Amino acid sequence: MPREWVVEVARWGPLAVVGAVSLSWVAFVLRAAIRKRPRSARVEQAGGSLLLSRAAMEYGLWVFGPVTRTAIRLEIHPDALSWASLVLQLGAAALLGAGAFGLGGLLLALGAACDAADGAVARGRGMASEAGEVLDATVDRWAELSVFFGLAWYYRSLGPGFLLAAGACAGAVMVSYTRAKAEACGIEAARGLMQRHERAVWLSVATVASGIWEAWRPTPAGALALHAPVLAVLGLVALLGNWTAWTRMQRTRRELRRRERRDG
Repeated sequence: MPREWVVEVARWGPLAVVGAVSLSWVAFVLRAAIRKRPRSARVEQAGGSLLLSRAAMEYGLWVFGPVTRTAIRLEIHPDALSWASLVLQLGAAALLGAGAFGLGGLLLALGAACDAADGAVARGRGMASEAGEVLDATVDRWAELSVFFGLAWYYRSLGPGFLLAAGACAGAVMVSYTRAKAEACGIEAARGLMQRHERAVWLSVATVASGIWEAWRPTPAGALALHAPVLAVLGLVALLGNWTAWTRMQRTRRELRRRERRDG
């Protein structure tokens, strides 16, 4: 692909995504006003939060519904979507590390969409299994960590930016680890902020928005583009992710001590 095309895609691609999302959100709101807001068992079970409301989650399921139904009709294996998510987010990580936040944001959003679709396709095709969940969870960790590594590489010459990327990476890992550890001990620990789907949405939005800003307001030659929206979200993930991990650890410890006193 000629370099000029790459520049134009990086310039106009994120704007096209924002336009499509805006139009589909208006359509979703009008549909909800005329009929009723769709309510799915999946969203009701997950619940909303301060960072991602139930309405936003229902919107995501609604807007990707045609893609999911098409994948089911074409008999696409859910594992293929999981692997596609990994490849797309590895590509996003490489682009972010190189400073191409516009194209990187597009791949990041597409990867997050594939990640959201694999489970829906598995359930729709009657192929949901524990083996599939293991693959999905493992691929999620590889994909997400690669994105944080790419951002840490980009900010390597900016101390605070590098630390925010490293802190966000630690928070993401520990949110998942403390939940897995608690559940291995028979303790429910699903609550908290900055869980996987929340991190994916916030980071995708910030990266695309930052790509648009920098594409239309070029940074002076030789200067590092700060991509302030991405730095803000990295700080949010670092703070809330590590706080959620801390509260889950404390709750798990309290429950285990209560068991020890009861059984002792």
